[in-house]
Amino acid sequence: MKTLLKLLVLAVVVLPLSGIQANAQSTKQEIEELKQQINAIQQQSQQQIEQLQKKVEMLETAREVDKERIVTVEEENRDAWWQTFKAKYHDGLTFESDNGNFKMRFRIRGQFRLTVDQQDDRHPETSTNFKVQRLRFKWDGHAFKPWFLYLVQINIPDGADLRDMYFTAAYDNNIMPRVGQWKVPFGRDELTSSSALQFVDRSIVNEEFGLGRDRGAAVMGGFGPNYNFSYSGGVFNGDGRNGNSLDSNMLYAGRLQFGVGGGDNKKFKANSSYATGGNYGLVPNFAEAPTFVVGAGIATLPGLNCTRKDPDGSTCDRMEELGYERANFTTITGDVNFKMPIFDIQGGYYGRWLNPQQNGIDQDTAYDQGFNAQAGVFVLPRTVEIAGRFSWIDFDTSGGILPPDVGSVRDTQWAVTPGISYYISHDHRWKVQLDYNYIRNEYTQDAPDVDENIFRAQLQAYF
Repeated sequence: MKTLLKLLVLAVVVLPLSGIQANAQSTKQEIEELKQQINAIQQQSQQQIEQLQKKVEMLETAREVDKERIVTVEEENRDAWWQTFKAKYHDGLTFESDNGNFKMRFRIRGQFRLTVDQQDDRHPETSTNFKVQRLRFKWDGHAFKPWFLYLVQINIPDGADLRDMYFTAAYDNNIMPRVGQWKVPFGRDELTSSSALQFVDRSIVNEEFGLGRDRGAAVMGGFGPNYNFSYSGGVFNGDGRNGNSLDSNMLYAGRLQFGVGGGDNKKFKANSSYATGGNYGLVPNFAEAPTFVVGAGIATLPGLNCTRKDPDGSTCDRMEELGYERANFTTITGDVNFKMPIFDIQGGYYGRWLNPQQNGIDQDTAYDQGFNAQAGVFVLPRTVEIAGRFSWIDFDTSGGILPPDVGSVRDTQWAVTPGISYYISHDHRWKVQLDYNYIRNEYTQDAPDVDENIFRAQLQAYF
């Protein structure tokens, strides 16, 4: 009995202790396993960290390479041509180099016109016509040096017709050589740009006596505190715009001009058709202060043979009308312009000698003459202007001028032109103009007169 009791007590004490020992052994094993897992995770993490560090190093290396490339590209672009030009808009889109040696201004001018033309009862047909009168593309500026000027102008409606292309060496404004094609330095009416006219178009006097454009070489310049004096003189082909000389009979032409008033604008417009001081540009109106300008011109072409060359204007038409095969041609002009901020007036006189060089035919020298007078007043300052013009031409038909076999020819032509202009931009760049022309054509030998009534409306944009 006692032995049985001892065994029970021993079982009660030993069995729990063995369970505790077994549990402790299991916990130790579990801890070891967890430590192993931790070590495995640390090793794996260390590998991932090392991989990430390698990627970071590669990216940093690539970044430094990219930085070097960017610096290299920036250095290359710093000297590239597109980085050395600056662009702006001022009376045209202008590109200019940083060093000032290159400059180009690009401008476009368009004129859209409506014309209604009706002659007298003997010619009852009335024509109505919409027309793109002018579409000009113009480039001007300087190249290589600020004093080496250039200008190119093309007119599209005539089939990409070259109007102007010239170079001017404006190193000294007192004396500037020019070569190329541009307006012959002669009459004020023709030298006034068609963009700056007071009416829709120029007068009948200019159509008859103007010399238009020609190719040649000239010297021009200006003197005085505000370039009050200006001059231009040169020699030209004598065959008009885009024409070639087929003989050695050249056109010689020159113009002198003097102006006073107009303020203290000392800028010299060396790159215009007729180079002159800023106050005395050939614009009939828009004066900042009272301005007075007077000018004179002369041109001659000895031995003009119209079968070989045809100057711009109507000289050869007149010679054909008179039956002249060849003639010494000389023409003169004088003009005056006075303008104030609200009022302007100008006039011009033209004379033309045609001395025939005919074999076996005795003919006298024909002297044709004409004048043009116009005035305008602003009813709204720099906005709305009303103007009027009177033009008159006397064709020489005196005894000895016309050979016996020549029939009726023009004797007198005159025109009256009222007009109104709305200057949208308060200058000539953007405007609407209306005018009416009454033209009388009178002929010799009692031929009937021809009257013409022309209404014109025109929109211009110059930018």
